[in-house]
Amino acid sequence: MNISLKNEFKVLFIIGLIILIISMFLDWYYIQVYDSRGKLIAFWSYNPFTEWTTVSSGGSGYKKISHPKDLLIPLVINAMFIPVVVVCGYCVLFKDIEKKIELEKLQRYAYINLFLVLINCYYIFAFPIFYLFPNHLYFPFITIKDADLNVVYHYSIGPGYFLQVISFIMIFPYAIFYYQTIEKFKTKQHSIKKVIDRYIQTVQESMDLDKLITEEANIIKKSRKKAIS
Repeated sequence: MNISLKNEFKVLFIIGLIILIISMFLDWYYIQVYDSRGKLIAFWSYNPFTEWTTVSSGGSGYKKISHPKDLLIPLVINAMFIPVVVVCGYCVLFKDIEKKIELEKLQRYAYINLFLVLINCYYIFAFPIFYLFPNHLYFPFITIKDADLNVVYHYSIGPGYFLQVISFIMIFPYAIFYYQTIEKFKTKQHSIKKVIDRYIQTVQESMDLDKLITEEANIIKKSRKKAIS
């Protein structure tokens, strides 16, 4: 791969990690409730790390009506997210594959990079499919009027989710490049090792053959000496 392109991937990866961290502090989903006059009477925002929060100044009755169910995203996913981002940041800054002779020692970092991509994909795809849709939370946005209550619901994804999508585009190329480079190195090393092993085996067989010929020649010489004597 072109070095300049690889460096561009690396810079994008670093920016992607920063964006991932920022997304943790932003809202991922919004539910807004308006009355018939267009006044905001309830507002709910969701973040996987803080769950649902509200800053509504409307009446408690409207809050109760619009209060969404807890999405119950596994805590272990959120708990792993921050450490994995930190380790990937350490990897891209201090474990560059161009500066390391023994690339096989970096294999665990390649897997961690891929694991971050998987967590990122989980948030991007599992969040709407397994948590929003089953709870009747619309994706990516929709406006629904409730004629019985005479209110309007507005559902929409927030900037935190958008940043997750953007970060995926940025971290994916370098993570794949890092992994493929190490895998190719391992394959090449195994191939070279096989060639060397075959060569050594051939040389040993040749040496053994020469040894046998020498021994046989010595035996013949001894036999001739005995015959002459």
